[in-house]
Amino acid sequence: MIGLSTAWTSQHARTGAELINPILDLGFGAVELEYRITGQLFQEILPRIRAHEIQVLSVHNYFPVPEILRPEQASGDCFSLSSLDREEREKGVSYTCRTIERAHDLEARAVVLHLGRVETDLPRNGMQKLYRDGEWNDKGAELLQQEQEERRRLRDPHLDALLFSLDKILKQAEQLGVVVGIENRYYFQEMPDKEEIGIILNRFRGGPVGYWHDTGHAAVFETLGILKHEELLQAYAPYMVGIHLHDAVKLDDHKPPGKGEIAFEMVKQYIPEQAIRIMEIHPQAKGQEILDGLAFLKEKGIV
Repeated sequence: MIGLSTAWTSQHARTGAELINPILDLGFGAVELEYRITGQLFQEILPRIRAHEIQVLSVHNYFPVPEILRPEQASGDCFSLSSLDREEREKGVSYTCRTIERAHDLEARAVVLHLGRVETDLPRNGMQKLYRDGEWNDKGAELLQQEQEERRRLRDPHLDALLFSLDKILKQAEQLGVVVGIENRYYFQEMPDKEEIGIILNRFRGGPVGYWHDTGHAAVFETLGILKHEELLQAYAPYMVGIHLHDAVKLDDHKPPGKGEIAFEMVKQYIPEQAIRIMEIHPQAKGQEILDGLAFLKEKGIV
């Protein structure tokens, strides 16, 4: 089974019907509920989930939108679990535990987490901006080295804070029988990087935590020369709990599979049979393009 993320509909949905009906109309029987869904929208779709109109495979933190935020502030990064600010970190832990409770209530197998970032004085989107401005060939290697040095210099306190947060979160996940998937990210300053994924998985070995692979984010890292897409899969496929399937052209991701440059034949080799498969497509895509992407994934043997 494959699910479609509500990322495709939630940006413009004002009612539960607008959130769910377009997904059902495409023939999908399962979804990932993600962080743009307000409490009101959740209450509107809950009876339909209870009636088994649609199955929830996974939930993306923070879900639903924390009531202390405005809907436009919704984000998987609204609270950093690796923040050095204790108050922010505690909010992140609290609302993550709430997401896990919702996932348990909905009988979802996994919760997808963003883990925060290493806070540096460099702009978060600096490398992406340089690339889009056409200056990557001239200045990219120098900026990447600077980013790597700053991240390495400032990382350890953030890693300690993140491990402290995860210790609390995973205790809740274990009690409720929900698996936490830690996702590879789009920006270099974000956590976890390749090494940090291994540190986390080793630290909590045997606990309810696994790796959540995002194909588009990995492709962007390859475009920027940070690492090869396949390196992440080679290292962590055995720990993969789920995967976000979308295509990318250079730095532009969340396209329907088959509409970009990702080698899905390579990706397919590494996906464990039990891994949750979610198409995570942004709202610009038309319904037929998503169906074409699904057909493409079936052709490649991924679903």
